[in-house]
Amino acid sequence: MAQVAMIVAGVLTAYSSFRGGQYARAEYDAKAAQERLRGRSQALQYKQQGINVLRQLNENLASTVARAAAGGVDPLSGSALNLQNYAMREGVRDYNQSRDNATIATGMAEYQAKQYKAAGSAAFRQGVLGAVTSAATTTYAAMTPAPATTPTTPPPAPVT
Repeated sequence: MAQVAMIVAGVLTAYSSFRGGQYARAEYDAKAAQERLRGRSQALQYKQQGINVLRQLNENLASTVARAAAGGVDPLSGSALNLQNYAMREGVRDYNQSRDNATIATGMAEYQAKQYKAAGSAAFRQGVLGAVTSAATTTYAAMTPAPATTPTTPPPAPVT
């Protein structure tokens, strides 16, 4: 009867270890998915920032041309053109920076997600290893016969 209880306890321990590994992997997989979503969200924010930069650039260029033309100056030469070129340089630089930030955010999120996936795989392997170890230990303990007990005999009585 003690062997049956030992085997049942070992099976339950092995199952618990296996399921623990599965749950840990599922948790890490969820963290990886959440990290990817966070990275995409940040990338979208940076892309929106780039769109806003281009809108602002368009407004600056239009304003420069309109003011120059209203002042009777050729809007496509001289100081007006220099102002437009400066606005273009700054706008393109800001746009490229926001685009690069979007790429970096996506890349870093993917890197972190892969780290979570690797941790999940390791946790699952650890759960499987724990289950196999528990099952093997229980099986060995159940199959090993108990040491024989020898009855103790009283020492011979002294001869008088």
